[in-house]
Amino acid sequence: MIADRRNRPTVVLVDALSTGALLARRAAPDYRLIHVRSRRELPAVFAASLPAGLFDADLTYPGSGGDVVHRIAAADPVAVIPASEFGVEAADEIAGELGLRGNDPARSQLRRNKFHMLAAVAAAGLRTARQYRGDDAEAVLRWRRDAGLDRIVVKPLDSAGSDAVFVCADDDDVRAAVATIVGKTNLMLRVNNEVLAQEYLEGDEYVVNSVSRDGTHWFTDAWISRKRTVAHRHRIYDFEELVSPADRRLPPILAYVRGCLDALGVVNGPAHTELIETVEGPVLLETGARLSGLAEPAALDKCTGANQVDLTLDCYAGAGRALAARPARYEQRAAARCVNLIAHRKVAFPRARLAEELARLPAFESARFRAGEGEPTTPTVDLNSAPGVVFFVHHDAARIQQSYEALRRLEHRVL
Repeated sequence: MIADRRNRPTVVLVDALSTGALLARRAAPDYRLIHVRSRRELPAVFAASLPAGLFDADLTYPGSGGDVVHRIAAADPVAVIPASEFGVEAADEIAGELGLRGNDPARSQLRRNKFHMLAAVAAAGLRTARQYRGDDAEAVLRWRRDAGLDRIVVKPLDSAGSDAVFVCADDDDVRAAVATIVGKTNLMLRVNNEVLAQEYLEGDEYVVNSVSRDGTHWFTDAWISRKRTVAHRHRIYDFEELVSPADRRLPPILAYVRGCLDALGVVNGPAHTELIETVEGPVLLETGARLSGLAEPAALDKCTGANQVDLTLDCYAGAGRALAARPARYEQRAAARCVNLIAHRKVAFPRARLAEELARLPAFESARFRAGEGEPTTPTVDLNSAPGVVFFVHHDAARIQQSYEALRRLEHRVL
């Protein structure tokens, strides 16, 4: 089998974790795959998702970058792809060294550091939230008072997955958030030397996913996010609902996202943009130059006729033919909802039972579990402690709502 793979074009995936594992599985039948780790160690929750058996080589970039680039060059790859948030900067560097399609490594910081991200978007003349960075809680409080803000959001500068994101309504909240964040290692395995403080934005939250090629952007899917409050005032993602491409709110949102992608130098590849639709219009929360966690190929194929994973492969390794054949704004063939599982207590994860009961729901399409059978769960307080996601797809939105309500009742019994 290995000999057979060596006759195929080579694709390099940097940090093929989480949704990036789907990218590896979609690419494996047609390409020889080389994996690159951007860090010596990866968080266990993500490392477990790496499909190691699909790769001809698994290389570690830090400390041996020159050797890694030399070994990759010898394989004559057709593409280097950032397969997750972890791999954005390393993929930019490697693609730049090899002269392959990618995004300018000199601007990688704009696509990772949230302070610089918003500054770049503001410099492009687009609306952004007021923000401040620093390591001292009293300085954050002075900025908050001077800005005349009530609620603010305090979070790490460059983490992901709602890691250590705090909505603060008073001075004690701010002090507690800064104390929790500064000096701690974040989800990206980097020490938080500072926090990012931003004004709290009122409005609906949207997710817009895209694939770009040579500076042209295709929007693959857009979702409106719904949240709920759980124990200890944690605000968590409840579900995301696919937005109809005919929704009158969508054109100005997509125009704004297009401007953000241009400002951040997203010229090639996937992007996942989160924003708030305020009374003044859309305002960026963040853009990740990587696949979305909502990029479930089978579900997206059913509801839009395409998916971000396959279109990303087409961008980098398929000459962009599939992208060129599609409209800039996605189509809708069915309604869809992505529901985040909520664990309410510590239990042994009942994966088999969940899978069996979910399969009986009328709108069930697929589930992606983050925990194995019997693994201990903890109460869900953010995206990373949600034990999985469930995709509902159906032509009748009422059937989706029925399935959603049944899922929530099931959770209370078993999670």
